[in-house]
Amino acid sequence: MLDYLPMFCQIRDKTCLLVGGGQVAERKARLLLDAGAYLLVNAREFTSQFHLWDDAGQVTLIYGEFEPCWLDLSWLVIAATNDAAVNRYVSDCATERRIFCNVVDEPQQASFIMPSVIDRSPLVIAISSGGNAPVLVRLLREKLERLLPIHLGRLAAYGGALRQRVKQHFDNLAARRYFWERFFTSEPLMQSFISQDHQQLDRVVETLLSESPQVNTNKTDSCSLTDEHTGAI
Repeated sequence: MLDYLPMFCQIRDKTCLLVGGGQVAERKARLLLDAGAYLLVNAREFTSQFHLWDDAGQVTLIYGEFEPCWLDLSWLVIAATNDAAVNRYVSDCATERRIFCNVVDEPQQASFIMPSVIDRSPLVIAISSGGNAPVLVRLLREKLERLLPIHLGRLAAYGGALRQRVKQHFDNLAARRYFWERFFTSEPLMQSFISQDHQQLDRVVETLLSESPQVNTNKTDSCSLTDEHTGAI
């Protein structure tokens, strides 16, 4: 049985509350800002980085003690103070309002946890042990970081831009799957991304599109060919 439901939240332009203004809170703020959140930060004092973000209009700083009313504006909240009692109070108030809350270093108090992330946007890999083995998670992340090329993000983004064209070019799911399997395993394509040779990239794609699918398209189980978003490759 899963201890947590793995999911990715779309928080771009959504209000999120961060309680805490220290170094730990700063690390959480970076993640929320990278995800495009509109960020409220509540604390008695803030690091210099928070003031820089405030001057740039990236965050709104709320000075003073935590007030539950700030939760009424928020989609989710992170409690990241150095006071366990305050963090627990934030979590309790969020639970009463059915708002997901992360509590730093106290997963048992949290309704969601933040995994270790490998960012190859739009490809993102998240790893978590539910707070049981953070060192193991760190080791796995470092190993995967070494294994996964930096250009994978650009490859995934390019594939996303091609999806509609591929869908129009191939009229069945099996043929589209065959194309994508060759696309994501093509060594010439990988080399084109590494060298940033856009002309070669276009030539490889045109070659892949022109090749006939080597699959039996009449007996393919379409239920096995769904993707993460729409149910179609």
